Amino acid sequence: MSGSPVLDAYAVTALLADEPGAARVQDALRTAKQAGSLLPISAVNWCEVVYVARRATSHGVVSRVVARLDELPLGVVDVDRELAIYAAIIKAEHGLGLGDAFAAALALRLDVPLMTGDPDFLPLRDAGLELEWLG
Repeated sequence: MSGSPVLDAYAVTALLADEPGAARVQDALRTAKQAGSLLPISAVNWCEVVYVARRATSHGVVSRVVARLDELPLGVVDVDRELAIYAAIIKAEHGLGLGDAFAAALALRLDVPLMTGDPDFLPLRDAGLELEWLG
């Protein structure tokens, strides 16, 4: 596998909250921007980032988070039927949460690494999921 990694909600949330791993996410985004490309993120994972911001703060912060997300070189990948089926299979076989299943399905579909620090993904390395580990 090679190419721009798929970002999961963990990676983007780490960036926005300046948590461990944020510098690596920022580097990947900077590289993508310099190359004129976008880092893929599932619409489901993008939604998770907004949800986490809303749950932790007030409604007013959500609009600022969305504005910040819109500034980043992210390519939000809509969920189609095939991706939904793939995510459902991954969820059933590996016990991931729904958002995580979509992140893994997208990375596997695109044949690129998944940038994350979420330990729930570690068992999927044996299933062929390459991780760019932030943890």
